[in-house]
Amino acid sequence: MRDEVTELLDTAIYKEIASQAFYIAGQEKTDDSGARLLMEELAQEELKHARWLEALKEKGLDSQDCQRDKVPNLMISEYLSGGDSLDGAGVQDTLLFAMKREQQSVDFYSRMMGIIKDETARSLCARLMREELKHKLKLETLYDDMMAGAED
Repeated sequence: MRDEVTELLDTAIYKEIASQAFYIAGQEKTDDSGARLLMEELAQEELKHARWLEALKEKGLDSQDCQRDKVPNLMISEYLSGGDSLDGAGVQDTLLFAMKREQQSVDFYSRMMGIIKDETARSLCARLMREELKHKLKLETLYDDMMAGAED
């Protein structure tokens, strides 16, 4: 049986590749050029995340990998409805969709921390959860800036 760290990394890589595929496919589901461009950028980000995880799997973990920095959560996606699909999505719905997808990943890693027994794997879960929170924060900040600009 494979160890929990390897299984966790494989799952995380799969999730990033699946997200990349989602954003690539989503580009064909909208006529909004801004949304298509955003989805293209999101797909590239997910590819970078997958490559980072593959490199982490290759080189292994060390104590430096388990930073405990606190990541703010603006909680924008938790209070907004919509963003359930990329079909016909504009930029606002695309951002909302992406924020909610990142939150689902945060929730996934949080649940995994509750069932994983290996301490290294638990630390990795915490790191992956923080990484997803960072991705979500970036999207929430972009959304917040965009909405503030729309009010002007």
